[in-house]
Amino acid sequence: MAQERSERTRGRLVEAGAVLFDRSGYAGATLGEIAGTAGVTKGALYFHFASKEDLARAVLDQAEGSLRGACATLRTASSPLQALIDSGYWLVDALGSDAVIRAAFRLGREGGAWLGEAAAQGPAAEVPTQPGPTQPGPTQPGPTQPGPTQRGPAQSGPTQAGPAAAGGCVAGTQGFHGVWAGVVRELLSGARRAGELRDRPGCTGPETLVVTAACGLEVTFGEDCSPEERARRVAALWEWLLPCLVPPGAAALYRTRPLTGVPA
Repeated sequence: MAQERSERTRGRLVEAGAVLFDRSGYAGATLGEIAGTAGVTKGALYFHFASKEDLARAVLDQAEGSLRGACATLRTASSPLQALIDSGYWLVDALGSDAVIRAAFRLGREGGAWLGEAAAQGPAAEVPTQPGPTQPGPTQPGPTQPGPTQRGPAQSGPTQAGPAAAGGCVAGTQGFHGVWAGVVRELLSGARRAGELRDRPGCTGPETLVVTAACGLEVTFGEDCSPEERARRVAALWEWLLPCLVPPGAAALYRTRPLTGVPA
């Protein structure tokens, strides 16, 4: 029972941290505000997270677990290329409904500067002189690649390396953008192995085109963009991309409209 309460408290802190990081950015969100939003004391926050950086890593970790779990579910239900199309719909839906996903992208847009800032400042000023017990956080992957490698208890899906791993990112794409780009590349590589793409040995054009377009989804949908408009734009994107990727006449084999019941 005590463990369940502890897990629920930790979950509320991650959600509250995501809301504040999404709204104010890493620097603008304070631990006091996060604790208040979660409805817990600051001491309870320090019991679970030794610093704001640890909490930000937990937000990134949960976002990655959600993304990879959803994409793995989609992949088991369809071909790699169809799963890639449906993953785009999952992402734009999550951007409208999930503060953790939005916060992960915002932390990524800040370029990992918050990691360097935290390291340069040493112990955070908000950390008490004698904090309560803390849970060990994931190993820091490095200042230029923020992102933990452990998944929260509620997440599912295959274990994957975090954003710092070479196989999980696309060169030059950092943070959660790198995680998303890596997932896109993995699905596209699966589509190539399955024979779904045009046979162009040594050609990296499809990867460059699709990864660039997919990463652009996050920056093109503002808060005033309705879910229906987001879906319409994603459908239009794939209607143009598919004929460029698949053999002549094969585009009709794929659904470019949103799938009802996409895993959340």
